[in-house]
Amino acid sequence: MLKFENCRIGHDHLLYEIPLLELKRSEFVALIGANGSGKSTLMDSLIQGKFSQGKVSVEGRNWNDLKLTERAHQITLVDNHFLGFDYLKVNEYLELGRHSYTNFTGRLSAEDRSIVQKYVETLHLEKVLDQSTSTLSDGERQRVGIAKALIQETPIILLDEPTAFLDYPTKKEVMSLLGRIATESNRLVIIASHDIDFCIEYCSRILIIEKESKMLESHQQILHDELVRRAFGISS
Repeated sequence: MLKFENCRIGHDHLLYEIPLLELKRSEFVALIGANGSGKSTLMDSLIQGKFSQGKVSVEGRNWNDLKLTERAHQITLVDNHFLGFDYLKVNEYLELGRHSYTNFTGRLSAEDRSIVQKYVETLHLEKVLDQSTSTLSDGERQRVGIAKALIQETPIILLDEPTAFLDYPTKKEVMSLLGRIATESNRLVIIASHDIDFCIEYCSRILIIEKESKMLESHQQILHDELVRRAFGISS
């Protein structure tokens, strides 16, 4: 589904390498590394379609060769900060998820509106549709951001620190939700996270930016102490 071959991650200098990695639909994947290790750099490169070295492919197609609209139909990044959209009503913000499917008028079709309504109901957002995005709680903001990504209907969903600033019960709710989205919607969900224990509990695969070797390692099962040693170079 999403395949990396001989990739070197980093804009100005090497942060880490990905010799070979293939991620599949229905996987819930955690990307873990120290601050500044390159978690956000990888996500930015995927969104922008910029890999200077190596090959990244989606469903067998070279990622660098895809047009902007084609990439928008394959991958989306959940933005729970609503940058540039912080005073829209929630329903207006959610409708932006269909933008890449509309014609030059930007008007939503009946099918588009049906898709929006489907995910409003799935994530129980009916009560906040008329609210400004700036008035939402942290948990509501995260669910609205996830809903917009689902409305875009991409097979790959990226989330950068989706549980940051959430309380314990909401963290569990969000992680459980993302796991269900991956399996029930047959999507690849990738999160960058520092919530190690939640990732071990809920994710089907852990990707570690190895501090010593500067390589991205893939684990389907790993113990907490071993993960900490590999990612941060310390014993917990």
